[in-house]
Amino acid sequence: MPTASSPLQELRDVHLPPPISLWPPAPGWWIIFGLVMMGVILCLWILRNRRRKQTCRLAMNELHAIKQHYETHRDDQWLIQRLSVMIRRYAMATFPRTEVAGLVGISWLQFLDRSGRTNQFTDGVGHLLSSGPYQQQSAVSAAELVPLVEQWIQQVTPSTGKGTP
Repeated sequence: MPTASSPLQELRDVHLPPPISLWPPAPGWWIIFGLVMMGVILCLWILRNRRRKQTCRLAMNELHAIKQHYETHRDDQWLIQRLSVMIRRYAMATFPRTEVAGLVGISWLQFLDRSGRTNQFTDGVGHLLSSGPYQQQSAVSAAELVPLVEQWIQQVTPSTGKGTP
């Protein structure tokens, strides 16, 4: 005759599941990580564009101050010198320093033409930027340089990049 056993003896011990691993994270953590990365990239993009626009705004303010000073004093040589310094500083702030710092003379004017998508620096009134600061009088009015420099500043400050060198 079979022996009667208690049903408790037929039960097995509790088996614990394996410990929960930290890797790979649950899908929710991947989503949070992706959102954080997108937020960081968006913040960097906003800061970069704000800096570019601020540089352009400062250059335009300086150009306006130069123009006002010129309108009261009418000193062509002073205007050419100030515009030459200002446009070079702006170019060095906008483009890589190694690309701009060593340019002088015709190579500087060609760079301005390429980056501003014009030919007014080598063929037009813009040539005064390379020769004008060292001459007493020029045949061309230096006041014609102001709109050209203003157009160049606006042209090389696109919202998506630095301009075309």
